[in-house]
Amino acid sequence: MGLRAELTGLPPREQARRLAAVAQPLVAQIERTEADAREAKAALAAIRAWGGGERLTGRSFSDLVYSEEERGTLRRLSEAAGEPSEGAWNALTTIAMYVAWLAYRETCEPMPGDVNEVDEDTLDLLDEQLGRSA
Repeated sequence: MGLRAELTGLPPREQARRLAAVAQPLVAQIERTEADAREAKAALAAIRAWGGGERLTGRSFSDLVYSEEERGTLRRLSEAAGEPSEGAWNALTTIAMYVAWLAYRETCEPMPGDVNEVDEDTLDLLDEQLGRSA
């Protein structure tokens, strides 16, 4: 069963809890192959926290992906190009963007353009990134 079929009927925070379980081994892989996994750990912690009911904004998730300080999973993904951790950073960034989209929808905050392009199709992309069949 693909992630879309597994998740889209669930409440948003339950989707985040399930995606945290998907993200955990990605973060573990990053920790094994990278000297510094702060951004990965922060993204996982935020996904878990929001899934657990904490009040986080969509913006707080967007900042975990990219921020004005040039930090975030997207920057780390670009640095990991061609490295063993590249696939894990790619999938983790996709998960963070999807949870950002869920959070923005819940709070009705205006979405940045790149988050506004996220939807359930992102789960199909994540399946591909994880090497799963949809």
